[in-house]
Amino acid sequence: MYDYRVPNTSYDDRRKEKRLDIRSVNLPFLGTRDTDQSSFQYLILDLSKSGIGFAIPNWVVNREGLRKGDTINFNLPILIEDFYYRQGEVLWAKWDEGMAAQVYGASFVNMGLPAYPVYISLDADSISVSLNDFAVKDNMLYRVLKDTAFLKRGVEIYISHLVPFFSRIAKYPPKEYPQLKGFLLSDIRERVRDHFDKLETLYMTIKAEKPSQADIARYIDLEVLRTIIDSEIYVDIFKAAFSDDSIEPYLKAIKDLEQRLFYNYNLIVLLYLHSLQ
Repeated sequence: MYDYRVPNTSYDDRRKEKRLDIRSVNLPFLGTRDTDQSSFQYLILDLSKSGIGFAIPNWVVNREGLRKGDTINFNLPILIEDFYYRQGEVLWAKWDEGMAAQVYGASFVNMGLPAYPVYISLDADSISVSLNDFAVKDNMLYRVLKDTAFLKRGVEIYISHLVPFFSRIAKYPPKEYPQLKGFLLSDIRERVRDHFDKLETLYMTIKAEKPSQADIARYIDLEVLRTIIDSEIYVDIFKAAFSDDSIEPYLKAIKDLEQRLFYNYNLIVLLYLHSLQ
């Protein structure tokens, strides 16, 4: 049995059971730390029945320092023996000089059915990811992008509601609040609206041109897509600016929508990989 609790032995020595090696997949996914929903990019190194190895390399744009005990949302359905896992608990962390990355081991701690028939599966007879195993239809990209645009629109609606709400609860002098509103609230709302517009344009293009599954990589720039899907809101800044517990439900609602946005982004990464086969 692979022991994720021993961080001092070499990385290869810890690989005690047959596992799914997907290090050839060099496209990062979006994960989040469950406590504050801070997002980060990560690479899956391997999978086994007992857990997952993943890395946050120095070359990704979006990094986050994780610690032992952190619960991580992988925002990705992982199928192992008829169970779908989305979360893990970090059991160890170490720096890998060769990869120039922080490497982690985590056990799976939560399950949930996938929203779409796209997932990573662990095949005991395979040593690599078989993207052909994904149950994918040619209209899947359009469906996921349409849902993604609507989710971003939901974030914009919540932000729009927060502007007048904060004007009532903010304990700022009347002369200072307009500056705060412009810097923190209106600017964020404009960025969210711009990102929604770009997502809507993209899914309308996909709807009109109906690319086949094999052509997805011609239409999607994953790094551009990540920037417009990723969060525009830093919870700690909001809490520092508006020290009022009544903002918590609004922020939670926004972060719940963002969690689904990250999940959709990861599905698009899988579809993108599938198109390269």
